[in-house]
Amino acid sequence: MPISRTEFENVYPNLFHISLARDVEQILRFGLLSTAALLDLCEIEGDERLRIEGRQRPKVVPIRHPVHGEFLINDQAPMNAVALSKCLTDLTTQQWCESLNRRVFLWPTRERVARHIGAKLVAGARRIVLAFDTRSIFVTLDVDRFELSPINSGNTMRKAAPRGSGTFRNFRDYPFHERRKTKGLKGAVAEVTYPYAITPTQLESIQLSAEILPG
Repeated sequence: MPISRTEFENVYPNLFHISLARDVEQILRFGLLSTAALLDLCEIEGDERLRIEGRQRPKVVPIRHPVHGEFLINDQAPMNAVALSKCLTDLTTQQWCESLNRRVFLWPTRERVARHIGAKLVAGARRIVLAFDTRSIFVTLDVDRFELSPINSGNTMRKAAPRGSGTFRNFRDYPFHERRKTKGLKGAVAEVTYPYAITPTQLESIQLSAEILPG
């Protein structure tokens, strides 16, 4: 039996997004963009696009558009390419990377935010944490377009969990109650994703707060 929307909102009253502090003005102007949406905005195609969204990014990638300006695309350093190829069940590395890059990622708990912020791989950069009111975001955005993951999909360090086409499940199909038996109430969901982008107009309708953390 899937979790109801009300149950989900009670367990996870806020959803969190982490970005570089320098991105605040760009978020206000363009919204929260997936990598695919950002590449579309900057009109990047061909080999350069494949290199950015079809492969693991070991470092931050800067891109530029003559009108929209410069953007930084986050690295995927915790997703080792060799380890990824070994834990994929039914997708190629390119297919998996493209799937991740089509999503806007939200963390369901402050504990996961703190774990990510505290990781050495992201140390040294000032970050902004956006905290969305879950009820508000579900009123503004179509709940049926959200997909949930039981694992940190962009991390293959240590013992990488198997992953593939079934990792992300529709909100109403996600086996929440089965997961909570082994992972606990707060650990049942690792990631919440929304496809492609959350627009500036949508952001204006969502209750949220922002906190800038030192690097």
